[in-house]
Amino acid sequence: MPLLEVKNLSYSYSKGTPFEKKALSDISFSVEKGEYISIIGHTGSGKSTLMQMLDGLIKPDEGSVVLEGKDINSDKKITREARFKVGLCFQYPEYQLFEETVEKDIAFGPKNMGLSAAEISERVLKAAAFVKLDGELLKRSPFDLSGGQKRRAAIAGVMAMLPEILILDEPAAGLDPVGRNEILSMISEYRRSTGATVMMVTHSMETAAAVSDRIFVLENGAIAYTGTPREVFGHSEELIKMGLDVPVSAKIASELRSRGLDLPLDIYTAEGCADALARYAAKLKEGKRNG
Repeated sequence: MPLLEVKNLSYSYSKGTPFEKKALSDISFSVEKGEYISIIGHTGSGKSTLMQMLDGLIKPDEGSVVLEGKDINSDKKITREARFKVGLCFQYPEYQLFEETVEKDIAFGPKNMGLSAAEISERVLKAAAFVKLDGELLKRSPFDLSGGQKRRAAIAGVMAMLPEILILDEPAAGLDPVGRNEILSMISEYRRSTGATVMMVTHSMETAAAVSDRIFVLENGAIAYTGTPREVFGHSEELIKMGLDVPVSAKIASELRSRGLDLPLDIYTAEGCADALARYAAKLKEGKRNG
């Protein structure tokens, strides 16, 4: 049985009014434990609405979200349980910090779970370690932290609940390349250490290509493409027509192929591009040697 099943999910904002807008239309998919899934799509494609539905914050007009065999909207108790198992981190989560110390902020979720003081303390320290927040910072006000530290503290507050599915909406938005790589590394470490599933909304095609087991492409509230990075970015022309992009490495490889280099079609990461060019150079060198 899949960890998560989404069945024929549909939703409209301002339903029944002149301003009604279809956000999701008959979406179905399943997610296995431990998968790393990226969700891409242009603004307004339904990404954030879908993420909030997986956490039970928005109820569908039609269809269901089934977590471990239970419809999360079938009962208030089940919905509450689901929100601890599915941790949702909004875009710019640092704006959600509100407690007087970082420690209390990270502890907010575990406290609502009804854990003991000892368990809460253990969760806080574990989450802080995941995001590499020094113990000294835990006693400080979250508003005294740097922007990057605030982001880490907010993500730690979600990780402290040890969700089985960690959902992040653009977790690296607004960060420089170093900060972005640090956040992505922390997410990967959480997944490796806990065996959790990660679902991440991202506008970075390079990130989606590098970290994902599968990618979902949303267009007008529906899934246009789904598959491995190789399968999804094999539709590069279609993605561009949808207003999306493809990884820079794929663009470079395409340009080099147009200039006569015999490179494979499934290049979508910097490492893959470098390896292909190295093989191509070695092949040329071997040809000159034999010629």
